[in-house]
Amino acid sequence: MKVAIVGGGLAGIAAAHTLLGDAGVSEVHLLEAAGGYGGRASTDSTSIPGFAFDKGAQYIQDPTTNPLTDIAKDLRFETVKEEDLYELRVDEDGVWADVDTDTPEVQAVVDAIQRSYDAAKSQPNVVVAAKPRFDTQAEMFGHATSPYGPFTESAETWQYLAADRAREAAGDGAENLFVKRGVGTLVAAYGQLLPTLYEGRYKTRFGTRVTSIAHGDSGVTLTLGTSGGSLAVDACIVTVPVSVLGSGAISFEPALPAAYTNALKALRLGSYKKLALKLRTDPEDIVPGTNYYLIETEPEGVWQCYRLPHAPDVLVAHAAGDFAAALDAMEDKDVFSLFKANVQSAFDAVYFTNGKAITNWSKNPNAQGAYSYTAFIGGGPSEPGPLKARSDLGVPLGKLHFAGEATNLKCYGTLQAAYFEGVRAAKAVLA
Repeated sequence: MKVAIVGGGLAGIAAAHTLLGDAGVSEVHLLEAAGGYGGRASTDSTSIPGFAFDKGAQYIQDPTTNPLTDIAKDLRFETVKEEDLYELRVDEDGVWADVDTDTPEVQAVVDAIQRSYDAAKSQPNVVVAAKPRFDTQAEMFGHATSPYGPFTESAETWQYLAADRAREAAGDGAENLFVKRGVGTLVAAYGQLLPTLYEGRYKTRFGTRVTSIAHGDSGVTLTLGTSGGSLAVDACIVTVPVSVLGSGAISFEPALPAAYTNALKALRLGSYKKLALKLRTDPEDIVPGTNYYLIETEPEGVWQCYRLPHAPDVLVAHAAGDFAAALDAMEDKDVFSLFKANVQSAFDAVYFTNGKAITNWSKNPNAQGAYSYTAFIGGGPSEPGPLKARSDLGVPLGKLHFAGEATNLKCYGTLQAAYFEGVRAAKAVLA
């Protein structure tokens, strides 16, 4: 049996390992539009020499149940436990101070979002919470620190379905693990095992964009990029992000049935922005291991910034949701300037030297966003369609299969979800 995998992220890599572990699979062809493995798990190790800037997944989440924990051990990647201290950086009458995230005013906002979520999650088509006016710092900090806010979901509470979040499995409670060489580097290394372990049966083509897929009972034929070449296989697993599929970048013949096209209308990728700057000084106010929330006024939003204990000479900043989308629309130099001005106002003795890195997943043609959420697209509270999107997209369509973090109900938006779904689709092909 010959199988094609479209997409070289962790879902595609895990699918390839699973398929090639079966002697009945004669060939696996992995086709990736970018120049290497990883997909949205990508590490930039050159912009700031000596620092692994993870553009996508930041750490190994839920390490006791995440397959990447054992993969890191097997490949001898050193990991470090995350320190999860959080503070609000607040201007109090011209004096900057650190304030606990559960200060009464902010906690009241967090509690209100929780109550809204609890009421909404029992209905299939209701958003987590209504959009606030954001006319107070407490509202902005409350939405940023809420477990249902954009730093968790990459979307705002008024954009995604509470019932989708309600299906998530509880985390394992263990501390997340940073990978010193980068999570993206680890995922790439796992992919690079494939040609070594399965020489002759495994074939990969980087820089190859699949433009159309013809599928039927007898097999699948893929059209490859501008070259006009094609590849005929017995089955195909598509792992590209749902935003790319929803944009029509890949055409299907025959066209996908309504269940799949409707699923791609509801499943979207939110926005997440990261940047990193090399420090020239050792600012006492920014304690390594502590995450600080800092309000930005224009565009309006909240930064999260920190220094890692194992790399204290770099300041890393995150933004998410609508704020990240607004930053993605700006020039990189302007985003750096905006953040520098804010952080230098809020903290004493913060100076930078050469070395900086930044992301823009919204403008990456191979991603078109960060990670998935199920969007509210209209209809009444009982409308079941959008909530079925993840499971509908995961149903095999004859010889054609879709997989990735977006088809997972229990831990969507994570690397472990991508791994689990790649394995699931591969097992469906083998069955």
